[in-house]
Amino acid sequence: MELIDRLEQRLESLLEEIETLKNENIQLKEEVEVSLSVLEEENRSLKEELEQERSTKEAVMGRIDGLLSKLSTSSDSM
Repeated sequence: MELIDRLEQRLESLLEEIETLKNENIQLKEEVEVSLSVLEEENRSLKEELEQERSTKEAVMGRIDGLLSKLSTSSDSM
């Protein structure tokens, strides 16, 4: 009888542990989802900033090319 009592106690203990682990798993999944959402937003923002920087760089490079072309044309006519 004592063995069955111990087995029942052990089973109850394991079931409680499983329930605790399930709850912990749910909480961790929620935390991961929130973190992923934050990271996705940050990533989107950084991509937008990078695209703006690229666009600005292209515009500046175009203006520099224009100035160099004017300079070259000016020096050729001298």
